[in-house]
Amino acid sequence: MAMDKVRYAGDPVAAVLAVDEPTADEALRFVDVEYEDLSAVTTIEEAIAPGAPLVHEQWSGQAELRGSSYGAPEKFKGTNICSYFGYSRGDVGEGFRKSDYVFEDTFRFPKVQHCSLEPHVMVAHFEEDHLTVWSACQDPFGLRDQLAAIFNLPLSHVRVIVPYVGGGYGGKLYVKAEPIAAALSWKAHRPVKLVMAVSESFKTVTRHPARVRIKSGLLADGRLLARECEIYMNTGAYADAGPRVNQKAGYRTLGPYRIPEVKVDAYCVYTNTVPAGAFRGFGAVQVAWAYESHTDLLAERLGMDPLEFRLKNLLKKGEPYTPGDTPVDCDLKEGLLKVAKALDWKREPSKPNTGKGLSLCMKDAGGTFKIAGATVKMASDGSVVLLTGTVEIGQGSRTALSQVVAEELSLDLNQISVAQLDTDVTPYDVSTSASSSMTVMGLAVQRAAQDVKKQLLGAASKVLDKKFAALTLKDGKVHSRGGKAVPYGKIITGYFGSKAGEIIGRGLYRDVKTKRAALGSTTTFWEVGWGGAEVEVDRETGAIHLHKYVSVADVGKAINPVQCEGQDEGGVVFGLGHTLFEQMVYEDGQLLNPNLVDYRVPTFRDLPKEFSSALIENQNGPGPFGSKGMGEGGLLPVASAIADAISKAVGIRFYDLPITPEKVWRALREKARR
Repeated sequence: MAMDKVRYAGDPVAAVLAVDEPTADEALRFVDVEYEDLSAVTTIEEAIAPGAPLVHEQWSGQAELRGSSYGAPEKFKGTNICSYFGYSRGDVGEGFRKSDYVFEDTFRFPKVQHCSLEPHVMVAHFEEDHLTVWSACQDPFGLRDQLAAIFNLPLSHVRVIVPYVGGGYGGKLYVKAEPIAAALSWKAHRPVKLVMAVSESFKTVTRHPARVRIKSGLLADGRLLARECEIYMNTGAYADAGPRVNQKAGYRTLGPYRIPEVKVDAYCVYTNTVPAGAFRGFGAVQVAWAYESHTDLLAERLGMDPLEFRLKNLLKKGEPYTPGDTPVDCDLKEGLLKVAKALDWKREPSKPNTGKGLSLCMKDAGGTFKIAGATVKMASDGSVVLLTGTVEIGQGSRTALSQVVAEELSLDLNQISVAQLDTDVTPYDVSTSASSSMTVMGLAVQRAAQDVKKQLLGAASKVLDKKFAALTLKDGKVHSRGGKAVPYGKIITGYFGSKAGEIIGRGLYRDVKTKRAALGSTTTFWEVGWGGAEVEVDRETGAIHLHKYVSVADVGKAINPVQCEGQDEGGVVFGLGHTLFEQMVYEDGQLLNPNLVDYRVPTFRDLPKEFSSALIENQNGPGPFGSKGMGEGGLLPVASAIADAISKAVGIRFYDLPITPEKVWRALREKARR
């Protein structure tokens, strides 16, 4: 735990082990810790100031995370910058010189929490030199690897089991408190359960606060020529996934636009606050808020319609986002026009203090480097068990992946079950993250099912004495030309000679690294979200009434349309949270609102009066049947669409989130005073 130095209020210092909770509470009174006050840095500005107190005195330089190296150049030694990402193409200085106009804006994003319904929870049991951990986590194999390293055990001696998880959103990726429970079990020779209170989860992991500066050069007709981006991500007291989030934020800050000359500098900064890590959107949310708000301002300054400005600069399908990466795989114009039509964009609002805004955002998806395996086992009665490392965290993966198996093997869904995730028996999967389950794991599952299909038809060929090519699968039976349909179970028992044995199919997905791509490997697919909002602002109170919100998602092929709509709508609600309500508030280094009373999340009362979600299905994805991952794209456009609608309603532009009634009220009073 914290050794010699506590780096933030919430850093674990000591653990108390007891047979029940009341005894543990009693024992806490006997824990005595002496603290010496140290100078703290809690904001980006404080952390990067010359001579700022160091959160970590020891310089780490470079570190490895899942096959990639992250870090900062030697020149940042002795600072709080733990990671740097840079990208450029062309000559941005020359681009600005050729521009008719150059504009610059800075935007800020707050520190927010995942607020999963289930807080962090785990059970650990050391038996001699074998460790078993039950954890509500999103990356059981990564957790297994870390625990094995911490306790100096072979991977085969560490077992991680994951039951259903009550929400994750990235907050249950990477190691959290599992080593503490494991160490206590090793000490006590008994199973140990560790359940965090909501306030403790608040002090475990958050989303990165950010400061994003964007400078753009344009021609008089509105075409973008050059862009310079400077990003600072506040990763808190420990890096967690911060360097990786910082890299993704830097890469995604260019947005869905054609910009010949670009330069990006992204910095990940330590502060004395709760560590920030993976969170739905993974760096894209912060920069999407910035670049789409900046886009609206550019259109406004040029006197152009925001829709027309975007259409003029959008990348086309097949164009490269950056050289060496996967080309844009969808029609960005199609979704934008759908949103505009649903908003009746050209019609002026009929009520005063009412405005409309729209936005579109894209992110590389599927992970930087993904490996996924799946196993499909067909029993002697023809029913199937699917073994997959994808964690069910509410996104509906068990159902959707089972549907892929059912489609490939022509079975009813009720004939398929999904085994509990257990690293001792489940094939390897890097993690459940990056909107990758339907594409990455979906392909592994599809290939495993196809392997079963091939073996089943081979067995049927021998049992029925028919040529392989003459056989097909339909409705749980093997059909042959001119012959009777035979149930799978009879084929299997006939092949093995009794009601015994099983057919086992295996599937694998593996990303390929390439030096041609800016991030070391190409994106599996592009996740795109379009959004539009209509709001009314109460000038007396500053209250924002969201009358309408339209969301459009590119899903390739909706394996389960109801689940897809639910994921998209859920993403929008997440976006409403950090746009209008959520912010972790610090004072003198202390977190003031680590609970669900003082920390405000959206409720059903905050939903828009009209709320629609549309799915674009062009079968343009690399996943099974043309599917793509989704679920993060929906929250990316929310903040900028609402902010622009507010600007249209009352003529005030906000650069910092959340946009609360108090901020609106004060801005309206200041505008009236001026």
